[in-house]
Amino acid sequence: MPLPHPLATVLATVDRRSCPGRCNFHCHTTCSDGSLTPEELAVQAAELGLEHLAVTDHHSQRAYPLVQQTLAALQRQGQAVPRLWRGVEISAVLKGCLVHVLALGYGTETPLTPYLQGEAVCGEPLQAEAVVSAVHGAGGLAALAHPARYRLDFRLLIRAARQLKFDAVETWYDYDMLPRWRPSPLICDHVDQLRQDLGLLASCGTDTHGVNLRGR
Repeated sequence: MPLPHPLATVLATVDRRSCPGRCNFHCHTTCSDGSLTPEELAVQAAELGLEHLAVTDHHSQRAYPLVQQTLAALQRQGQAVPRLWRGVEISAVLKGCLVHVLALGYGTETPLTPYLQGEAVCGEPLQAEAVVSAVHGAGGLAALAHPARYRLDFRLLIRAARQLKFDAVETWYDYDMLPRWRPSPLICDHVDQLRQDLGLLASCGTDTHGVNLRGR
């Protein structure tokens, strides 16, 4: 039996208290539509005491080596730093609805190359099934981002994601977009229960676009 993905082991421990202080698997830099430079984000992540971090710019992983270099420099100075996982946020069509897929913890870029060109793809590669296949081909995990932000009911989308072999659902998310991140009550609990029923892992992230990694 193959060993579980190392990130899957981490996601299995994610709960409502994991973000923003322990784990953040959804945040953005100036390499897409964020306000923090990769270097600034890395410094904040270390100052927060994060244990696990994935920067998920839209259709770009240009921030990854810059964050990696900054964290390495901080570590050489004796500062504790989070484990950095590769990540990217990819637009996809699921059940005819435009959604976002978080590709997390992949090891090779090649299968994801079409999705790393700075903008959404067109045609068949835009279908969620193709995106998930590319993520798995790259050795990563596919998570459905913020499932309750789309025009279709989150229950329908999560079930569809399970059928397409998504690995996880972004379970803990601040749908109220508060200045300081907090998982939204009720909706996140419903998402959590459904993903457990379907055997999906939980992810979490601030979806930071501003200048503070504690909020959106």
